[in-house]
Amino acid sequence: MAPAMSDWSALPMDLVNLISQGIDTEIDLIRFRSVCCNWRSSSIRKHHLNILPFEFPLFKFRSLFDSIINDNTIPFFCYLSKCSFFLIKPPHEQQQTLIRHRPWLVRIRQYSNGKTQILNPLISYQSPFDSLHSIDFNKLSVIHLGTDFIVHDDSLLYDYMYPEKIVAFTGNEKKPIVLGAFTTTSKPILLKCSNENRNGIPVMTAWFEDICIFKGRPYVVHKTGRTATLGLDDFTFELVAESLVSGGGDIKFLVESDGDLLLVDVYESIGFDLMVNVLRLDEKEMRWVNLMSLGDRVLFLGNGCSFSASASDLCVSKGNCVIFIDDAILNFNFENILYGNCIFDLVEGRVSPLCDCPEYFNLFWPPPDWIVKRS
Repeated sequence: MAPAMSDWSALPMDLVNLISQGIDTEIDLIRFRSVCCNWRSSSIRKHHLNILPFEFPLFKFRSLFDSIINDNTIPFFCYLSKCSFFLIKPPHEQQQTLIRHRPWLVRIRQYSNGKTQILNPLISYQSPFDSLHSIDFNKLSVIHLGTDFIVHDDSLLYDYMYPEKIVAFTGNEKKPIVLGAFTTTSKPILLKCSNENRNGIPVMTAWFEDICIFKGRPYVVHKTGRTATLGLDDFTFELVAESLVSGGGDIKFLVESDGDLLLVDVYESIGFDLMVNVLRLDEKEMRWVNLMSLGDRVLFLGNGCSFSASASDLCVSKGNCVIFIDDAILNFNFENILYGNCIFDLVEGRVSPLCDCPEYFNLFWPPPDWIVKRS
């Protein structure tokens, strides 16, 4: 007689909570919470970085810097949504067949109330996939590529200033800390916010281009390429790289790739094609060094989040290219071709609209047949 199947939903909730506290990766927690509705509602989300509902302070548009340093100013608090980028691949048994199943690169938005929504990563405004209602991560091969945070749509107030980019990390006390980057103000600043201090603390007032998390610490790049990291003890900045010669290009992106911190330096000029240089941080020499090739890697650069993946994981023929998504770059060349979502080939030194490169464009749209049939 075959043994009876265990009813995992009948586990005591105290035990479910205890198990969930030991999970420290995004994918594993999603899979844990998708076992059944009891596990989803009972697992303690507040123990996990970047998952708990988080309030972020907003200040009036005209006096953002003065509002922050003025203790009498009461900010408006908004909730943040978490957007995660995943590369979803077929189950392993399907990957072993002779039929090639392309993966799907998708963005999933998680609201503070636990609701989730599947979005198109190529579009800056919210564009849900209405035909897909659920994805069972327990039955698929999933790679977590990156995460960003955005303000809830229902929190938007037009007389308030909103951060261009938000990142989250843990300090030495292992408590979540959120940094919001405001780069279009007269005095660009970073706002530090945690559950213990919700008012926000300005931690940097120099002009900067991008911010990212590398090895668990925030890194900020100046428009000249000068780069610093934020100390986790006193929240002061420590220089890690000097400026580029002549300051480099017009737009800079920071992105982690295969254990290295890269700087993507973009030269843009209306009427001409984009030019892109990729540099690697030499931590010992405290400088950026030119990177001649990305090898198998593909860089994805967006307004809120940048990440990388291998060409083999993406199931594309080659890497060594940079893909701009989320309308991170908007430029017209001399042929009046708009480069919004585009791809730059580092070997050929040429930029093309992403829609002209179906092998890469199809990573985002349309959803592959194998996942549509499963939803």
